[in-house]
Amino acid sequence: MNSRVTTVLSWLIALLCLLSYQGFAQVEPEKADVVPAYAPPAETILTPVKLPPIKEKLLENGLKVVVVEHHELPVISFRLMCKVGSLYDPPGKAGLTRFMAALLDKGTENLSATEIADKIDFIGGSLSAGSGWDATYLTCEVLTKYLDTAAELMQEVTLHPTFSDEEIERLRQQTLTSIENDKDQPATVAAEEFNRWLFDQHPYADPIKGTEESVSSFVREDVLAQYNRVFVPENSVLFIVGDIRPRAGFKAAQKAFGDWPKGTVLITDFPTPQAPDSYRIRLLNKPDATQAQIRFGHLGIARSNEDYFPVSIMNYILGGGGFSSRLVKTIRADMGLTYGIRSSFSTRLQAGPFTISTFTKNESTLEAIEETIKLVKKYQQEGPTEKELEEAKSYYTGSYPLRFETPNQIASQLQNVEIYGLGSDYIEKYRSRIDAVTTEDVRRVALKYLHPDDMIFVVVCRAEDVEVDLEMLGPVEVSEIE
Repeated sequence: MNSRVTTVLSWLIALLCLLSYQGFAQVEPEKADVVPAYAPPAETILTPVKLPPIKEKLLENGLKVVVVEHHELPVISFRLMCKVGSLYDPPGKAGLTRFMAALLDKGTENLSATEIADKIDFIGGSLSAGSGWDATYLTCEVLTKYLDTAAELMQEVTLHPTFSDEEIERLRQQTLTSIENDKDQPATVAAEEFNRWLFDQHPYADPIKGTEESVSSFVREDVLAQYNRVFVPENSVLFIVGDIRPRAGFKAAQKAFGDWPKGTVLITDFPTPQAPDSYRIRLLNKPDATQAQIRFGHLGIARSNEDYFPVSIMNYILGGGGFSSRLVKTIRADMGLTYGIRSSFSTRLQAGPFTISTFTKNESTLEAIEETIKLVKKYQQEGPTEKELEEAKSYYTGSYPLRFETPNQIASQLQNVEIYGLGSDYIEKYRSRIDAVTTEDVRRVALKYLHPDDMIFVVVCRAEDVEVDLEMLGPVEVSEIE
């Protein structure tokens, strides 16, 4: 290749890099709130998503084992799911479940944290643990030929963790540093304060990773006690998905977890959060802020709600569909009041929040809020257009098969079915249930589950710039960011 060609190619590469950088440089911190608009295909052929035959077996200790054959790649994915998540953090111990889960692979009775990492790295696999609001899980993915090694590692970190004081202290400091750093993120401050205010005494009020006070209080006895509450075979499911026959999967499960002793299934009653009545506003003062981070909304729905599908479609059209949504088209594109705005229903075992999230210049805070409320009310009265409905349905039906491309993805989807009791036909009928949603269904659930006259508002900005304006909405509480 001569020097002139090389020079031209170098300039072209540099130009492409510059254009890419400029595209990203224009994205502000809330870029995660905006997803690209979905362009539906010209013609949709709706076919059910079908998995290979699913085989199940119940071990004598109560552990449910689910094996799914997926022979496209020589890979096997293990996922052990316990039906206890951060919702069950003890009072005053917010973040304990996630903290405990993060320690599972940090040392066992037979292996140090380094030895566990070396073993999984040596076979080119992955091993991780985590916790959400509704479940705690361990995952391990390896090549088929390393089935025995994966099963042994899963057994080791599940049944024999040591929770050493050294590892507890290391994780504590990491977590506290993360919590401290969050205080410098107005978006995080606004979101956490919104949840704290909305849910009050309910566990959803606290951040899932805990608070400074709760994390500082953790001792080994707390971690061990929560481990014993969470890891109970009668309340757990082991998914084995990939290049494996059911017989081999059940054999591996029995060998690894057949001797797991029974425990006590955790049952807890939770306080019912009080739904907002009229408008209440909490203004957190950040003197150096030139933009206002805004969160407002009310209680949403549980995942088990019978209107889950129409609510999903309704929210996609309102503010969950990125550039396709009404909020983005109107508040961002037409009015120029924000770079990013979205709405969301966080559906969990119990009703999560419905939240509208946005940010704007301090001086346009009231206008952004008022115009958003107007839009929500108009949407409730008009309902969606046929075009909006078809685009939303096309997005959900078109993207759904992408959730089942790998063994780990399949296991994750089966986990959701199990946690929320969605039924054995849920995956196969998902797309037909989406397709059955009508414009009248969307309008009905918009009227039923959106409450634009009864919401709480959290605004993080320079208080003196917006307090008088916000008082036009309702009573305003002003406080400093701690």
